[in-house]
Amino acid sequence: MLGAIIGDIVGSRFEFNNHRDKDFDLFAEGCFATDDSIMTLAVAKAIMETEKSIEPSISGYGSNGDYHQLLGKLTVKYMQEIGRKYPDCGYGGMFARWVFSDNPEPYLSFGNGAAMRISPAGFAARTESEAASLSETITSVTHNHEEGIKGAEAVSVAVYMARRGFLKSEIRDRISKDYYPLDFTIDEIRPTYKFNETCQETVPQAIDCFLESKSFEDAIRIAISLGGDSDTIAAITGAIAEAYYGVPNDIRDKALSYLDDELRAIYDEWEVFIGKDGSRFNLLTKYIGKLSPTVSTVSDYIHEPPYEVLFHEFYDEFMHFIETNYPQYCKDGVFYTSILRGKNFNEAEVAKGNVDALDALTVLAIIHRELISGCHWNYNEIDSFKEAKFVKWLKRLKDIDWQATPKKLSEVYFEIGGYGGYDIYHLLFTDKRAFLFTGKFLTEAQPQKRYSVRETEQLIAEWNNIHTEYWKSGYPQEGEMLICDGTQWSLFVRYEGSHGLMYGGDNTYPENWEALLALFGIEYDDEDDDYDDDEKPGRKIGEVIYCSVSFGEDGNTYYYQTEDESIKVGDRVIVPVGSNNAERIAIVEGIEYFEPAKVPFPIDKTKHIIGKRPDKEDRML
Repeated sequence: MLGAIIGDIVGSRFEFNNHRDKDFDLFAEGCFATDDSIMTLAVAKAIMETEKSIEPSISGYGSNGDYHQLLGKLTVKYMQEIGRKYPDCGYGGMFARWVFSDNPEPYLSFGNGAAMRISPAGFAARTESEAASLSETITSVTHNHEEGIKGAEAVSVAVYMARRGFLKSEIRDRISKDYYPLDFTIDEIRPTYKFNETCQETVPQAIDCFLESKSFEDAIRIAISLGGDSDTIAAITGAIAEAYYGVPNDIRDKALSYLDDELRAIYDEWEVFIGKDGSRFNLLTKYIGKLSPTVSTVSDYIHEPPYEVLFHEFYDEFMHFIETNYPQYCKDGVFYTSILRGKNFNEAEVAKGNVDALDALTVLAIIHRELISGCHWNYNEIDSFKEAKFVKWLKRLKDIDWQATPKKLSEVYFEIGGYGGYDIYHLLFTDKRAFLFTGKFLTEAQPQKRYSVRETEQLIAEWNNIHTEYWKSGYPQEGEMLICDGTQWSLFVRYEGSHGLMYGGDNTYPENWEALLALFGIEYDDEDDDYDDDEKPGRKIGEVIYCSVSFGEDGNTYYYQTEDESIKVGDRVIVPVGSNNAERIAIVEGIEYFEPAKVPFPIDKTKHIIGKRPDKEDRML
């Protein structure tokens, strides 16, 4: 939401003194945080306080009515509580009466106040539908007119899409299809554009300011140059631009200096709540998932967006990226020659995409050289863009970002299924151990396995090799024929210090999909390219039951046979130990089932569990 605050502060001195040009000082005398910033922070506070009381369902905010009811109440509470402390910040007449009312009710407004403060919803949302549902709950406490709700939702969805790696063309298509026609340019409307405070006449214009921009700062400058309700338009534009580009540190620090202690405390809390993203190359690395191999069961699957669109957008964004972030290398000659001159590296390995030993600047230079090389590239020849080496170069940039800010895995939640129902696999991580729960959708998952320290380390290593950070946020089926059955899946991933990310798909899967299924022990039918709903955790006829148990001393696990199907993970059992078969108490860490011919241990030499401990303690967690 910082982008909204920056846009508001920069635009505050131009609201009634329009400056229809991009040449101006961002911060100057007369700048201040208006109601746009204050209400944005109030909305953020409401979201944070709601989640302190009701943790949203991993399956989605939309499935939790209590969450939305509380969010609506707390939105009113904090917009009034915080808003009353700043009576002279620029409220409109109707909203001012609402802020100070003892009985605040929505007043059928379609003003742009709903849209200028909604960006926290777009940052908190884990899916596009959540961005819409959160927006409606927050907006409806004041703006219950359909145009007010639509305007805020359009901004929230645009923020979500920008944050999750959608291209500008994809954002434009979504807004044009579901919200507003974007059949104009800012240059076309600037000469006649007038002050207007409705969503209909400000939200599409603000979104287009972002779509025409080359960087965060450029987006703010375009928004101000349009004129009209400058602070609100720039706040909306800035929110989307932050999600897409990030915010330069110097602009961030200057803008935050305009907040008093109370407002700054809310912002700092929000930054912890949502998680800091120190990535430098998201603008470029979002193309990894779009260029990487995708598997689909749809026979007429169409790659979306088309490679031509991907190439054009990447080319333009890459050029603007190096000009904005590395101007010192762009002054005297070509960017790549300034960097690669005198560098020694293996060109043959680079051509294969093997750049793991190279620094970010060198990788950027290699990409730049490839883009502008006349013998390889022009706007009609994009085959090289599809080559594996290009994706590997981008993955190297992503790896550099991840290595700069190491992440500790705390939770993975996986749903997969179809009309026959959905299976749930839920991994929770503590400091040294992992716990697996399994179940069916809308039922309470049960403990399935407790991993030892060594098993947890191996599990995390296997997870890291899946590289979900390379994935797109969604893998919907594309093509003329929609398959209504088949396999749907969703994956929620949370690292410590982050709000969590959601991925999902419908009969379409990202690279390393089989590795993800293997992580949870899920069988996959390669011939049908489909998830087998009949493969569930449980014993089949004739299978041998093996329990891995630990004694809580060194984290090691040991295998024992049993015929007792009532034994569960977490149970305390009595087992024979040593040559004299002394009885000891052990904890069941995991349960596995094998066909007799596939048992990885000598069956005749494996000892059997004697039985459950009669006075067993509570299970697992």
